[in-house]
This record gives sequence, structure tokens and C-alpha cells, in this order.
Amino acid sequence: MKKVVVAIVLVLAVVAALGGRWYLRLRAEAAKWAGPMQEIAEESVTREGVVTTMRFVSLIDAPVDKVEAALWAVENSQNSVPNVKLSKLLESKDTTKLLEMNIQALQLPPVAYTMEFTRHPGENRITFKTIKSGAQDIEGEYRLQPSPDGARTRMTYTNVSRDKIGGPISKEIIDAANRETYVNTVRGLNKTLGKG
Repeated sequence: MKKVVVAIVLVLAVVAALGGRWYLRLRAEAAKWAGPMQEIAEESVTREGVVTTMRFVSLIDAPVDKVEAALWAVENSQNSVPNVKLSKLLESKDTTKLLEMNIQALQLPPVAYTMEFTRHPGENRITFKTIKSGAQDIEGEYRLQPSPDGARTRMTYTNVSRDKIGGPISKEIIDAANRETYVNTVRGLNKTLGKG
């Protein structure tokens, strides 16, 4: 009986040590995304309970129609955005696309979503919302505004997410994961546009 107890204690100690190392690596990775990022011109993040509201603004060196077309090709995200592990088009009708997506930020496990994207012709706007996810419900938009000369685009990303699961991960790590995903989305967009 004593050998069993000792074995259980040893296993728990090893699991705790490995979990502690993983969490320290996660915090170190999150710290890389905590400072100012050239891809973000403006940023705000607020929380109220399990609801997080984010707003990021970026300036893209391309006309609004090209930026909107690149954003609308969301099913190609896995080819240009490192955080997107899967972006499978399930259905496309007129101005709506349904996708299966797997997104991984920092060293967290990938999260699976079924997302609906809607393009609003003439408004320079693409909205999105979660249809299915075990982790969180998300609703947001990309709003595009041309510069006065038409050569650049101001992209405003807003997102309201409601967490469905709690966990031991700090708000700082979650913020870093969101920033990493957004910055990599901007970098992927620039890559698609031949700007990065």
C-alpha cells in the first residue's frame, strides 16, 4: 500500500513539475506579444466577467477593394496566418461563408470553431460570428476605410467574445494570445497583398 501511495505522489510531482514548466514557457511566449506592435495603430481591450471586447486598428498599404478581397478569402487563412491551423470552407452562398476553423495561439491547445463570415457589399465591412465552439462565442467585424488618396486602408477590427470555459490561464496570457492572432492576421493579409 505504501508503494502505491509513494508512486502516486511521485506521478503527481512529475505532472506538477511539467505543468509548471509549460506555464512558465507560456508566460515567456506571452511576454513577446505584450509590447507595442507595428501592426497595431490603436488598441483597446475591456472585460466584464466572461465577456471580452477588443478593438484593434491597423493601416494597410493597399486600396480598400484589395484589402476587402483578401480578407474575404478567409478560407485561405491557413496558408498565410500561422495561428490558423485549419480554414475549411463548408458552404458559400452569395455574401456568406461557413467555415470550420482551428486556431492556435501561443502554446495553448488549438481551438475548433465553426464560423460564419458575411460580406456587406458597398459598406467595406465583413462580419463574423461563431456558429459552434466549445471554448467561446465570438461576434465581430472588420471595417475598412480608404485613405483620402485611396492608396491605403484603415482596418478596424472589433470583437466581442464570451468565454464558455474557465481555467487557470491569466488574463495577460489571453490578451497576448488575442494580440498574437490579430498581428499574425495582419501579417498574413500583407503577405497575401504582396506587402510582407
